[in-house]
Amino acid sequence: MTILPRIKRKAESLKSDPRYRDFRCYEFTQKPGETVFIPNGWWHAVLNLHHSVAITQNFCSPRNFDAVWMKTRTGRKRMAWKWLCQLEEKYPELAARAKGMNKRDDFVMKYDPVEIERRERAERLRKKERKRRKMLRQGGKAPVWKRAVFDSTSKMTDSDGDVDSNSNSKRSRVQRPTVSP
Repeated sequence: MTILPRIKRKAESLKSDPRYRDFRCYEFTQKPGETVFIPNGWWHAVLNLHHSVAITQNFCSPRNFDAVWMKTRTGRKRMAWKWLCQLEEKYPELAARAKGMNKRDDFVMKYDPVEIERRERAERLRKKERKRRKMLRQGGKAPVWKRAVFDSTSKMTDSDGDVDSNSNSKRSRVQRPTVSP
């Protein structure tokens, strides 16, 4: 029961901060049979004196799904990925809506395995490049890594624009070093 007094004191000390200028705190006891509506986005704290049932800000239905998805995918990244996996299995129409919003907004899910692989591949390339530069600084011959580039058909092309006819997958290309003269 110490959080509410601390919040009130902090808000009072920050009245000049625009985020706290209109701060209001409503305290009440909800009695059996009463219903309380907390508007979307309002911070709130509840102390249950007896067993109760609540529909909270976490409530999601097909009607408010788009707004909930937009907020969840940025604010709760891991949960959003797990939720999307469950939606694909149990509510494919909602999963399609979520993926459609992600595509529309060019939003990349942090925990998507394809995204994880892309980040790991980029990190490996950075490490190779650092190693190559270090070797050059030390006066040795460093390998030159030929980087793979993807065209719009997901075929692999190398940095010269040649299509790798053996690969339809972004993951199957192996970079081969060539020694610089």
